Amino acid sequence: MSTIWNSSRENEDRTHVKTLPLTNQRQHILTPGKNPTMRPDHYITHLTRRTLFCLFGLFFTACLPMVPTAADESKPAEKTELFSVPHGTIDELFTFINSVKTTPPPERTQEAIVAHLREQVKAVVAACDRIMKSKPDEKQELQALMERLSGYSVLSQVDESATKQLNALFKQYEKDERPAVVQLIGGLRLQNQVGDFFRISDVAQAKFIDDLFLFIDTHGLDQRTVSIASSLGQALENSATPQLGALVYERLAKALMKMDNPALEPQVLRMQAIARRLGLPGSFMEVMGTTAEGEKFDWAAYRGKVVLVDFWASWCGPCRAEIPNMKAQLEEYGDRGFAIVGINLDNTITEYQNYVDREGLTWVNLMSPKESERGWNSPLAVHYGISGIPTAILVDREGKVVSMMARGGELNRLLAELLAPVGDDTPAQ
Repeated sequence: MSTIWNSSRENEDRTHVKTLPLTNQRQHILTPGKNPTMRPDHYITHLTRRTLFCLFGLFFTACLPMVPTAADESKPAEKTELFSVPHGTIDELFTFINSVKTTPPPERTQEAIVAHLREQVKAVVAACDRIMKSKPDEKQELQALMERLSGYSVLSQVDESATKQLNALFKQYEKDERPAVVQLIGGLRLQNQVGDFFRISDVAQAKFIDDLFLFIDTHGLDQRTVSIASSLGQALENSATPQLGALVYERLAKALMKMDNPALEPQVLRMQAIARRLGLPGSFMEVMGTTAEGEKFDWAAYRGKVVLVDFWASWCGPCRAEIPNMKAQLEEYGDRGFAIVGINLDNTITEYQNYVDREGLTWVNLMSPKESERGWNSPLAVHYGISGIPTAILVDREGKVVSMMARGGELNRLLAELLAPVGDDTPAQ
């Protein structure tokens, strides 16, 4: 239940992730996720639910504990209806709705939170009913419809009856041709469908992506559709089909470019970079830059070798934990054609050099001579949208990527497969 309101911290010690400043809600929605260890089907459900709160503001303090007053502590509260819908003007009813949505539950238990959520949605729907009976103008009618739909959408995550009410509301308005209604209903339908993405067939997944971007092409981007697309891209990034994630990010970047808004350029570039990385499996990888010693790096010299391209930093614990195995594999397979190229994300050359000297690392590392291009601003890290380290990419003799997670036992298995097991007397060509 906590995943509805709280970000998952599952396995957070396994990788170091880049965190970006979130100055407002829109930036949050446009910023791709940074948790590469979250299970894809858990992650997309988590994001879908969370997005409903972000977009509509429903119940966004529902996870906060209610602070008891002296009276609360001394006398148990009587069981009365929590919200009483006023007989007021339309503006007063909308004010009431906002008040309901920001009222926290009396307890933080799962049962209390769900019960409180039901009461909130019940009160919001009742207020919307009174608004509709008060002859609202079109803007007010659409606002009431949005409040009702978003309430049922949130509740449907924990209450099957809300799903039926939501579908009935969809059907009631499915023939309404007003553009704002079509966009609202269509966007919410997509929002509800995305939660089932990893439970449908490959063909159905491809159709959903096409339907999503056809809808975007027809109605334009809004916070809802940007959130659907970016959360879907996040989940696909860590799934068995990252190429689909690349497609989602590419199409979302193109849609954002059509908005001709210079403020969105950083987001467009980042999505293009992530798409570039997700499209690497089975494709050629380009590695360019300057070595830590200040020399131009020659990627062509590695053609014909199996190369581990390792994005790392000396301050990254999981990166350091991989070093002993990398050394062992290099010792065993180096004469068979295995090589390592590090992409260092330290902030200073001193930090990098101290670690290299202490550990006796012998392979080439790329590090920009410009201070502004270090850390997460490393040119190759930016080029491939790297947001978590270690990121260990294995490239075969032809220069094509065969693994995006070549760490530990997976690296050992792949090297044995690509370079023949140690003990085989057949020399590598």
